[in-house]
Amino acid sequence: MSGCGGNSDAESDGTAASGVPIKVGQIIPIEAPGISVASQAQGLTASIDAFNARGGVNGRPLQLVQCDSVGDPNKELDCADKMIAEGVVATLADFTPASPEAVSEKLASAGIPRIGMNPMNIADFTALNVYTPFAGSLLTLFGTVDTLVSHGKTKLTLMRPDLPVAAMLIQFLNPYVTSHGAEIVNEVAVGAGATDYTQFVAAAERNDAQGVIMALTPTESNQVAEAFNQLGSKLSFALAATGFTQADLQNLGSFATTSVYTSPVPAPSSSTDDFPGLKDFLADMERSGEKDLEHENLDGTEIFSWLSVRAFGEVAGGLDTISANSVAQGFMTAQDLDMAGLVPAWTPNAVQPIGIFQRVSNPMMYTMTFDGDVVVTNPTQYNLRGQ
Repeated sequence: MSGCGGNSDAESDGTAASGVPIKVGQIIPIEAPGISVASQAQGLTASIDAFNARGGVNGRPLQLVQCDSVGDPNKELDCADKMIAEGVVATLADFTPASPEAVSEKLASAGIPRIGMNPMNIADFTALNVYTPFAGSLLTLFGTVDTLVSHGKTKLTLMRPDLPVAAMLIQFLNPYVTSHGAEIVNEVAVGAGATDYTQFVAAAERNDAQGVIMALTPTESNQVAEAFNQLGSKLSFALAATGFTQADLQNLGSFATTSVYTSPVPAPSSSTDDFPGLKDFLADMERSGEKDLEHENLDGTEIFSWLSVRAFGEVAGGLDTISANSVAQGFMTAQDLDMAGLVPAWTPNAVQPIGIFQRVSNPMMYTMTFDGDVVVTNPTQYNLRGQ
């Protein structure tokens, strides 16, 4: 699907971009049970519309080439081919978990940089064309381990989608869990479209488990959480905050208020006193007019998209010519990009390893709680490298 950012309802006060479009792309699973991140896709469209309404890149609008991979490895490769054929100068806020190595190789061979992608595989953390200011979903799970262990929970259950692409999670997590004096005692694969979630609760409680690492997409996270809540489970939960909207958590009662959350970005419902940059983000989502992007329906993945557009605009705005090569060079040399205070100022090529993950440029993570109304984000981040 191709589209450009010309349908925004945002007020442009005469400064809306109208020059020659700059093509950017996104490969992401949308219609994909068990692995969909449709909110991130919607967030990118809204972010580009708002960016164009403010003038784009020196008067030139961004034109989005968005490809739904439906979570299929072959379709991901087709989407990569589409990016190359369309001549995008970069992809923004990608998520390609089904065929990461092959997609990475295709885009790298074509010289296309990937800005703000959600890394989920070793290939994502080693590719020289990947620049992301977020630790990503996989390292967010490391944050949930930290949180559980800090609460004395060392016998852990991993709950993940029942998909081949998710089967590798345990091998990535096990060394980190072990290094923290803990162990994964149960691995529970949750099938998309399941109707009886009590079976998963029972499986999660085996072997004297004390806490749960929930590596599920928002739909499955909510349904499993409801089952745990209804059955009064005594397990402790550390969850990726991007699995839940504010409205979701308000419907989950004591489960929501007793769980703890981690994310590389603050929750959309966080205090704008602590995170003034959220005001601009929320305004851009509201201007879209989309119900799914109303405040209470945001899950935080939209922030990944918004910051990716912001970073691209800051780098591209300083380039004499805009091409895949010049954008890649721009990100290679950029320093201290302004991330609106939602993540630290970002130097894309200042990468260091975290264990086996070789190219991590932002190892910082937030912890959060839910007070029954909104998610409260601790504004002091902690370093996944343990520094």
